Amino acid sequence: VLRDQRYKLIHYSKDELSIRLSNVTVHDEGVYKCFYYGTPFKIKTTTVEVLAAPSKPVLEVSQDTERSITLSCYTQGCKPQPQITWLLDNGIQLPGDTTHTLEANGKKWTTTSTLTVLAYGPNSTASCLVHHKALREEKLTVPFCFEDLPGTGSKQTTIPSAVAENPVAISSASTTAQQNPQPAVTSTCKHTSASFTEQDLKSEGIKKKERDLLLPILVAALIFMLLIIVVLFMRKLKKAHGVWKRENDTSEQTLESYKSKSNEESPGHEKNGQ
Repeated sequence: VLRDQRYKLIHYSKDELSIRLSNVTVHDEGVYKCFYYGTPFKIKTTTVEVLAAPSKPVLEVSQDTERSITLSCYTQGCKPQPQITWLLDNGIQLPGDTTHTLEANGKKWTTTSTLTVLAYGPNSTASCLVHHKALREEKLTVPFCFEDLPGTGSKQTTIPSAVAENPVAISSASTTAQQNPQPAVTSTCKHTSASFTEQDLKSEGIKKKERDLLLPILVAALIFMLLIIVVLFMRKLKKAHGVWKRENDTSEQTLESYKSKSNEESPGHEKNGQ
């Protein structure tokens, strides 16, 4: 007899017994053993892991007088710990500063991620993305539009995401059951300018420095190569000029010697003629 009404016998015979558990919670996970009282006596063990999907994320915004703001996104009731990232409208995805806190039941987690934004455009957006195994390839999303911020002063705003209640998934060594994952919420803001965070500005500054250094390095390398070519050309030209000069000197010496011999032989021929 099953005392817990959530357990239901779905098949029973002499050699087989199957049960189904509904309204699963994280407290139902553990090791389940089936005892077969026969000859021989058998025991079959199955380990069941329960995945608790994250609750709908909540986004809080605090603004100071220096225009920088802090975005805080948190979700509750997760098992195991979820992953939270931030997606900016310029396509950059950042991890943020994430903390995990174990809840009172000792099974689920509350996860909070914060992101400090130093500069942003009037129509920029930042979206909090919650990733979890129970959601499979889907993710929970809550967007924030910077144009919704007040002009001055500090203020804290809470923005919940419009998603359904969190599902609960069961996985075991032999069976896996999971409800349909929650759809992600998309932003309706117009993306006309990019927002920049502290991490974003650092990465952009490093890239800019690399670009600024790349051009002088290329110019210096080109000048160095041209200098080497000029030096080699001058050495080759100097060598060729030396060879030409030596040949020219030799030719002049040969011509002068020939002329002197001709002059010496000329008086002898004139005397013979007389």
